[in-house]
Amino acid sequence: MALLGPISLRQGGWEWDHGFPSGNWTRFKSYAKRIRSLSYSSQRYDDESQEFIIEGMSPGVPTQLLHYTASNRGQYILPQIRRIRWYCHRNSQLRMIVPFISPKVEDIRLEAGHEVSSSEVERSFRALQAILPPRIAVLHFCQRGYRLDQLRGAVEALLEPQVRLQELRLPCYPMGPAIFKPHLRILESDLYVVSGINMEQLLSQLADTYPLLEDLRIMFWEGSNIQFQVVRPLLRCSALRRLDLEYSKTFDLDTKDIHEMGSAWRELEVLHVASRREYTSSTATTFGTPLGSLAAFAESFSPKLRRLGLYLNTRHIPDPPHSSVRFPNLETFTVGTSSLVARKANVAKAAAFLGALLPQEIGIYRSDYYVWSSYLSVFDSDGLRPPTSAWLALSQMLSQGETTEILSEESDSDSDSDSDSNSDLDADETDSLAG
Repeated sequence: MALLGPISLRQGGWEWDHGFPSGNWTRFKSYAKRIRSLSYSSQRYDDESQEFIIEGMSPGVPTQLLHYTASNRGQYILPQIRRIRWYCHRNSQLRMIVPFISPKVEDIRLEAGHEVSSSEVERSFRALQAILPPRIAVLHFCQRGYRLDQLRGAVEALLEPQVRLQELRLPCYPMGPAIFKPHLRILESDLYVVSGINMEQLLSQLADTYPLLEDLRIMFWEGSNIQFQVVRPLLRCSALRRLDLEYSKTFDLDTKDIHEMGSAWRELEVLHVASRREYTSSTATTFGTPLGSLAAFAESFSPKLRRLGLYLNTRHIPDPPHSSVRFPNLETFTVGTSSLVARKANVAKAAAFLGALLPQEIGIYRSDYYVWSSYLSVFDSDGLRPPTSAWLALSQMLSQGETTEILSEESDSDSDSDSDSNSDLDADETDSLAG
């Protein structure tokens, strides 16, 4: 904008000081034709005031640019643009992307804030449907605050001509055959457990359609539990490198399930299975993948596994495995909202078991269910939280190698009380560990 004339930040955003400019368009076009990627956000967070500040374009600017385009035989503002990332926070800002679309664009990533209404999203999708070239390879759309069920018509109309899609991310939009495009390698969508849909049949269709799928993220909603049988069809997707199964209820694995997964997914690098749950301390002890099952993960999965997220049941903490099996290349391990009794001998015993399986310098993270949202993976940088209380102590023991001394000190005096502490979950996981 500044290439065409003086600009100022006003209440509605950046605007030209003297109306639509008649500046040096030749110079502007010489710069614009070099642009391949555009990233736009309509606000930023100011650390000093601790407030979000509007810094996007004034609503009138895109209209003026469209008028220029129409007056110049359809010349594109950014004729060589390939990739657009667009973050908007208010109504009307989503459609402001329109003047910047060109026939060369291949990658569109949109995010709309809570204040952007569903009707505005629908209008914007209709506008994009009319101008997007049928060559889009990557399409992301994230709407914060509500699901997109009511916009099926607009979403399907937008996707229908996009036969070259390879990456489609639509959190908060229900999975179905309408979004199964021929060349997909990456897919993100929702599944509703109590919607009446046969989830196993739908995932079987997905696996048959995309046997070479590489990256899959599913957010399961509602219901009270999911059995491994539901996702078993995905074992046919042998090329998977990343699998993220998000669910806030019960979704637990036994040793047989783990061995099947490890045998089928030899290329898997990232695995997350429902680690962020809304259990209270009184119910958590009866659910979760047993801590001892981690040995089955280490034994069954390929050395390519780098990130792992699970909800663990730490009611019973086994002794360290005698075999040499371990995770050779694991970098990140998140336990989600899993609980661990905050008692020194108990934590040390868990650390001794995990220390036999995990690399010493591994990062262990914990999550808070209440910060979870469907647009944020547990492995995204904003989704990772440092461990607290018992998990923090465990992480320190792993890195500092303290477990042997602690267990030796307390083995005689606490052998009986350890059993009791493992059966009564500490709801607060207090930071002060009892000696």
